[in-house]
Amino acid sequence: STAVTEWLDGSGIPVDASGVLCDAHCSAAPGVYAVGDVASWEHPVLGRIRLEHRTNATEQAMSVAVNLLGTQQEYRPLPYFWSDQYDTKLQMFGWPLPGDELEVVEGAPAEGSFIATYRRAGELTGVLGWNSVRGLRPFRQELMKAMAG
Repeated sequence: STAVTEWLDGSGIPVDASGVLCDAHCSAAPGVYAVGDVASWEHPVLGRIRLEHRTNATEQAMSVAVNLLGTQQEYRPLPYFWSDQYDTKLQMFGWPLPGDELEVVEGAPAEGSFIATYRRAGELTGVLGWNSVRGLRPFRQELMKAMAG
């Protein structure tokens, strides 16, 4: 989706269709930071991304608070989301891209519970759980190690 940034027209804050353009510390300009759905930042591992999820807004704000207090830290979360759709719990960790290889590694879609991995050149880029919360843990750990750099 396109970030709503028209209210910043003429402000000097860098924006484009992806949102307020921030560096790896979520800074858009000296003394100006952006968080949440409008912030597009340089993730140190994934490149420029924007995450539209309420948990990201909270985690990003905590990282910016640390930066405002004088300790410069890059914001490098493991992207994730979850959604409860009636009796279905969806969870996704990582940042898979079109063309990544998708494989069901546990369970089966027809059974209503499964885990699917996404890989690029053999490297894990994401994991999707469909009614399979506990089974995601080892994949999440592997992805978190990759985000740590």
